[in-house]
Amino acid sequence: MLEIKVTGSLVQAYMICKRQVWLMSRHLTGNQANEFLKIGRLLSETSYQGNKKGLRIDGGVIDVVQKKGNKLVIIETKKSSKLISSGKMQLLFYLYTLKKKGIEASGEIRIPKEKKIQKFQLNEENQKEIEILSDGIQSIISSDKPPAAVFILPCKKCSYAEFCWS
Repeated sequence: MLEIKVTGSLVQAYMICKRQVWLMSRHLTGNQANEFLKIGRLLSETSYQGNKKGLRIDGGVIDVVQKKGNKLVIIETKKSSKLISSGKMQLLFYLYTLKKKGIEASGEIRIPKEKKIQKFQLNEENQKEIEILSDGIQSIISSDKPPAAVFILPCKKCSYAEFCWS
């Protein structure tokens, strides 16, 4: 059985496309020349300069970490609020992972282009949601074949589009 650790990126992908989860778990990367990937990288590199960036946690990377008073705040930066639910679950997964390590934190999703900040706190309800998502991700990862390709609106901008639709 393939042993892959669930990461925030897999959680985010799971919320949008189950097939992408399987592809990512096999270390198959999308088209790195994809303009939307480039925009995301640029946003990550140029936003919130002067803050701790790229904190690695269990195979994932938190965009920004800040200390506000005696509170730790983790921040995910997103290009737009269109698929905010996937970013929310990614952020909650990071909060859940930190909590399991004995670190209490709160989280924010920041969308610089829209000048929006959404704050999140881990609670029992969304902690259970994360556990259910993790089980779903493990189920996909343990499969020998990827889920069937299903065309959804995000496919138009996806770096894996050529893989699924060629």
